[in-house]
Amino acid sequence: MKSKIIISAEDMLVLLSKQWATVQDIMKIGALGRNKARDIKNEIEREVKDSGQKLPNNLVPMEKVIDYFKINLDFLVDVMKSKNGKI
Repeated sequence: MKSKIIISAEDMLVLLSKQWATVQDIMKIGALGRNKARDIKNEIEREVKDSGQKLPNNLVPMEKVIDYFKINLDFLVDVMKSKNGKI
């Protein structure tokens, strides 16, 4: 079994700054395989479409991905600040 790659806070913030998320983005954010990331994308896509919104092909709103994984953006920003010596 392959080990999952955990990305740095800096890489995570760059990724999260995008408006839309792909399956590959979800794989990186969640340190997941393709099948699980696709399941999550489909779940988010169903939720958004059920609310009456339309989506571009194969993309989901990054905001929904952040909510799904309960990502603490303030923590990531603080980590970046302390890493760069700005605290």
